[in-house]
Amino acid sequence: MRKQTSAFFLLLASILLSSPSSGQLGCSTNPELALLDFWFGEWRVEDDAGELLGSNTIYRMLNGCIVQEQWQGSGGGVGISVFYVDPASGKLKQLWITGQALSPGGTKEKELVAAEHGEFVQFLGTYPNGEETILDRTTLSSLPDGEILQLIEISRDNGESWETGFRGIYKPINAGRR
Repeated sequence: MRKQTSAFFLLLASILLSSPSSGQLGCSTNPELALLDFWFGEWRVEDDAGELLGSNTIYRMLNGCIVQEQWQGSGGGVGISVFYVDPASGKLKQLWITGQALSPGGTKEKELVAAEHGEFVQFLGTYPNGEETILDRTTLSSLPDGEILQLIEISRDNGESWETGFRGIYKPINAGRR
């Protein structure tokens, strides 16, 4: 049996190595990652009064298997987000890391909790803040004029009430679907 298993893996390896994709399975058709397609592109992010909050660029990488976000705040803060499908659960997840990764909220992990293709996505996670655990919820919503609203809210009472941590209107510079 061991010889058959070894032979099978050698055959599989030779097929994969001889294929044009070098054995890498693309993710570009993954329906979970496709939920973020409406957000692709380059964006100017403003508050409700039109003041610049920063810029953001969202695109696919690594053979289509991740969506990467690169945030540059107008005050100098930076952050990178990676969205991926967890192979074990099949769920869309986000890992957010800033230049203050060791501070509360500087690193966050969230999971998709609600979505409607092309309309909105919502992610939820937690992060520690001293003795308390903060619930952190991000919602991206498509607006009728081709813009996107990003709302980040936190809850200190396990979701009983929410306070706005960030509210930004994304205006396309070079957005993917426009």
